[in-house]
Amino acid sequence: MGSLKKPEILNIKEVARSRLFTIQQVDLEFSNGERRAYERMKPSSREAVMILALEGDSVLLIEEYAVGLESYELGFPKGLIDPGETPRKQHNVS
Repeated sequence: MGSLKKPEILNIKEVARSRLFTIQQVDLEFSNGERRAYERMKPSSREAVMILALEGDSVLLIEEYAVGLESYELGFPKGLIDPGETPRKQHNVS
């Protein structure tokens, strides 16, 4: 896979912004001359943390509301890290 030539980025334009993400339109030209526009989500400048909690041979999950799915789902504990906070401090890990 290392021999494939990366497409040339012709333009990057911000098309939307929220407090968590920026959506960009990225215009590309591939080595065969074909041009395409893609959209990508870029995270905010804040960092995030996710925990893989183990207890013996078990993985511990939490149940939380997933707004995108409009239902409660099982998942790993996660969250944004506040400025000046460490990942360990954010999730009270000792």
